[in-house]
This record gives sequence, structure tokens and C-alpha cells, in this order.
Amino acid sequence: MKNMQRWVLKILVIICTCVPATAQVASFRLTQADSLYAKKQYTQSLEHYKAILAGNEYTPAMLLKMAFIEEGLNRPGKALFYLNLYYLATSDKSVLTKMDDLATKFNLDGYKTSDTDLALSFYHDFHVYISLTLCATALFFVSLILFWKRKGKRSLVTGTLLGFILVLLIVHVNIGEQILTGIVGEPNTYLMDGPSAGASVVSVIAEGHRLEIVGKVDVWYKVRWNDHTVFIKDNSLLPVKL
Repeated sequence: MKNMQRWVLKILVIICTCVPATAQVASFRLTQADSLYAKKQYTQSLEHYKAILAGNEYTPAMLLKMAFIEEGLNRPGKALFYLNLYYLATSDKSVLTKMDDLATKFNLDGYKTSDTDLALSFYHDFHVYISLTLCATALFFVSLILFWKRKGKRSLVTGTLLGFILVLLIVHVNIGEQILTGIVGEPNTYLMDGPSAGASVVSVIAEGHRLEIVGKVDVWYKVRWNDHTVFIKDNSLLPVKL
């Protein structure tokens, strides 16, 4: 029983520490990049920002600056990618208008807001709070089990509820990781009907379209396009994740 309790507590600690947090950026390189940006040396500052992001560090302001630079360079795919990252980091709904404007300007698909999109947006906004609530609830039930054990009693109901909360928490964390979209980052990108260069071409699309990622096979992302499942080379798609 003690081993089981230790195992449960270990699982809870691991899951709770998986709650995402905004990355902190090394101040020197960010200051250097911001200085170049302020001097309107945009391409130089962009390289620094990219290096910071490649190190899994970022600030929301940095992501907006990257989007501004890419838009100025007439690269709507990259601009929309950074705007999507900014929204992912902040849940700032005001940026949705900018994304919609760019999508309309370049006739891009994947940006219309459906009821499902709104539900997923709400779920994403409160994902961290739901994780913390489930962790706190599970810890509460663990403390109850320990309390009843000290009293020399067992509570089947409490154990069952703890198991249910743990399953719900694990599913919640995994689902949060699986909700993934990607931005087409290259012009004239081929969509194939199979994960192979020898497969038939379904369509050739411009950069900037947003696609739902449903899987991956080797170097091919499996995505949804016009209600069909197609494949795109991984170096042509920018997954929206931090």
C-alpha cells in the first residue's frame, strides 16, 4: 500500500510539473536584438530572435516583432506563424483580427472561427487552470486516503474517485498536447495523397494556410485539407507549438 501511495504521489508530481510556463529569455541577446529592431535593422534583429526561439525561449513582444518583420518582407506564412505563437502564448484575442486580415488579404484557408474553434480556444485558455485544479483535487483525495489509513479504515469510494481524477488528468494533459495546427511556411507547397514523394499530388498551395495536424509518418505530416486527409513534407510546415 505504501509503495502504491508513493507511486501515485510521484505521478502527480510529474504531471503537475508538466504544466507549461512562459519561457524566460536570456537578457543579453534579447537586448541586442531589441536594439537592432529599434534601429530598424530588422533582418539582423530577426536572426537574433530566431536564435532565441530556437533555444525554446521567447517573450510575447518578441513574437509580435518577428511577425511584423516577416510581414514587411512579404512572407505571410512566417508572419502568421509568429502571430499564432503569440496567441498561443498569451490568448490575446485581439491578434485574431490581424490574423484574419492577413488570411483574407492572401486568400488563405484555416482561419475561419467555428463553434469547435471557439470551444477549443476556451479549453486552451483555461488549460493550465484545469490542470492545476485536477492536480489539487487528486492531492486532496490522496490526503483523504492517508487520513483514513491512519484511522485504520479504507475508503473504496475515495480510492475510486482518485483513480477517476488521475485518469482524467492524464487524458487532459495528453489531449492538450495533441491539439496541434501548422502553418504552411513555403510557397508552392505540394500536398500528396500519401507519405511519399512518389504519391499523387492532391494540390499545390501557397504559404500561410493553416492546417490541422492529425499525425506524422517519417518526414511527412498527416494533415486535413478541404475535409480530406493529405500529406505534407515536414520542412514545409511550421507546427504551432511553444
